[in-house]
Amino acid sequence: MKTIYFIRHGQTLFNKLGRVQGISDSPLTQLGETAADKLGTLFKKQDIHFDVAYTSDLGRARQTTKRIVSHSNNPDTPILELTDLREVSFGAFEGGLSETMWEEASKFSDGLVVRDSSSDEDKMKILTSIKAIDTVDLAESFEDVAERVNRVLDLIRTSDASNLLLVSHCLYIDCVLYVLSNQTYHATYIPNTSVTKIVYDQGDFTVKYIGEVEHF
Repeated sequence: MKTIYFIRHGQTLFNKLGRVQGISDSPLTQLGETAADKLGTLFKKQDIHFDVAYTSDLGRARQTTKRIVSHSNNPDTPILELTDLREVSFGAFEGGLSETMWEEASKFSDGLVVRDSSSDEDKMKILTSIKAIDTVDLAESFEDVAERVNRVLDLIRTSDASNLLLVSHCLYIDCVLYVLSNQTYHATYIPNTSVTKIVYDQGDFTVKYIGEVEHF
């Protein structure tokens, strides 16, 4: 049996400003740094150990991973970067206001209206529209992200590790859950520095909890 702890990175400057990050980046805020340190300490208090840590290669995820690991039971846990754990790419919309992106995409979505306050499920559904109107041909649809998700799931299946820490991003983690549920999971929101626990046993993935911030 393998236990996977999926973590969303800590709060960033762009999170506070309501700007699109995607595969672009902004630094962790002081709150984001503190929350990552606290999460590592919580793992330590609850006697949770990691054999390996995988992180998105984006700076906000790498910062979060290093801070979690340094405060955990295993500060020497190897940290490996994976581009497949990156957030969804939003192409030309990156760096702009999130509300503007959702508003523009909603104009081309056959009736689906998405705002910052909308569910993550609707935000995943509108990725196709964002890709269609992206002027630099870098935006990803859910299907594009699902290919990356499946490569990560294959890595987990073949890993020798029993306890794995994976640090990624909000919509990416939602896409993982969407893939595992055959697109029946109703995504709401994955908080910063929250934990989503998944168990792999006898060929099957089972989601134990989603977006937990204290009890693991």
